[in-house]
Amino acid sequence: MRRLLAGLLAVTLLTVSACTDDPPKADDVAAAPTGPSCLPAPASPSPAAPPSPSGGAAGKPLPAMAVRCFDGGRYVDAALLGSAPTILNLWGSYCEPCRTELPAFQRFVTAADGRLRVVGVVVRDSRDAAQSVIDDKRLTFPMLEDRDQQFSVALGRVVGKPVANALPATLFIAPGGRVVYTYQGDALDEQKIRALTATHLGIEVAA
Repeated sequence: MRRLLAGLLAVTLLTVSACTDDPPKADDVAAAPTGPSCLPAPASPSPAAPPSPSGGAAGKPLPAMAVRCFDGGRYVDAALLGSAPTILNLWGSYCEPCRTELPAFQRFVTAADGRLRVVGVVVRDSRDAAQSVIDDKRLTFPMLEDRDQQFSVALGRVVGKPVANALPATLFIAPGGRVVYTYQGDALDEQKIRALTATHLGIEVAA
């Protein structure tokens, strides 16, 4: 009887030890970066896309491809950018005009109050460097990452001019997923962003 009890005890101890492995240490778990979430829907209904001079839908369609969210391992279909009026701002931490205009986009996002979507695309940059800018500028709008430039190169083909190596670049996307205007030039301020949004997306955002 004692041998039977000893055997049962041994089996029980082996079973318990197999089910209670030590949890991974904090250093072994990759910490997700802080920062904005990925592509939330605007709060307000989307206005119709501005008509082209010929009467059809304006602009060329976004490329069909998956783009990674900056805040984790998820991917989104670029076509989702056309589910609402969207401003797509391509930037990198190494780009001085990019860092200059990002706070203006943040103020514009606050003023717009969900009437449209502003999405950043971090191009050819390290996660740590981009995260440092996001934290320093206190950016809350969603971010995608394009470390290998495949998305920005594809966007360049859509708009007919390079954007991957000419940052910052800002694309205005009408509902339906068509790029109706691309801005490349001096760093944008909030007034210029509002004016371009009114002209190309038909949305007036008060100062």
